[in-house]
Amino acid sequence: MIKPDGRSIASYDPSRADAKGFFQGAFNTKALDFDPLINGYAVFQWIKVPKWVESTFKSFKILTQKNFKELSGLSNIELQTIGVTNGFSANEYHVANTIQKQNQNFTIKHQEFSGSPIKNMYQFWITGIRDPQTGIATYPAIFGIDYAAKNHTGEILYINTRPDMNNVDKHNIEFSCFWSAVMPKVIKLEQFNFSLNTHDQVEYDQQFTGDFYMGSKVDAYAKTKLAQHVHGFIELGEFDPEAVDPNGSSMKNKFSDSKSVAYNGIK
Repeated sequence: MIKPDGRSIASYDPSRADAKGFFQGAFNTKALDFDPLINGYAVFQWIKVPKWVESTFKSFKILTQKNFKELSGLSNIELQTIGVTNGFSANEYHVANTIQKQNQNFTIKHQEFSGSPIKNMYQFWITGIRDPQTGIATYPAIFGIDYAAKNHTGEILYINTRPDMNNVDKHNIEFSCFWSAVMPKVIKLEQFNFSLNTHDQVEYDQQFTGDFYMGSKVDAYAKTKLAQHVHGFIELGEFDPEAVDPNGSSMKNKFSDSKSVAYNGIK
């Protein structure tokens, strides 16, 4: 059974639901026992990237994790049922049949830049697994490694939080999930189509496939990873106009252990 880890993520207090006058058509804005769930605060982390991809593009994690605009594709998990008829009227009731976790396909949106770094990195990964001309895997011979799924797949951790994203010790994680056996599926080229007098910025939607997991151990792992300040949440009051890299400088001032801090690739 799957039960969220209340020690690691946000958890409701069931005793509040027994409070007198909990809900009578309007919220008790004096007690404010419950806060509505607010979305729009999320990060993802690459837990694993194929070594041959990361050795070629050393900025792969930085450019994709911090240049993150959207994750879509999470779908509901539904219990499948089958109908059983009974009686002369053939009345029907349903019994449990099966269930599938689904969520094997998802999409991450990045901002693309001049020089197409996002496209080039994912293009390198995909064409290493299968060359579009010959259909063969090219990375094993080029990098001197075995052809194996473990050598060309990655792992992703996705974390959805409350607005207090940097407040890890106060159970600010609302939801977390993990994908193993991750591979990008599409090399996007449609952005280079041409239409007269059309000059749009490019957002790169990268489609992935992976094996989806969630549960208490994933929640605990998400808390550990979020606490590492990998994403570096910079507050307005920390801006230093004299610093060459105000973001990097501010992070180092805020956290004494600079080894545990990474902001835009600066440690």
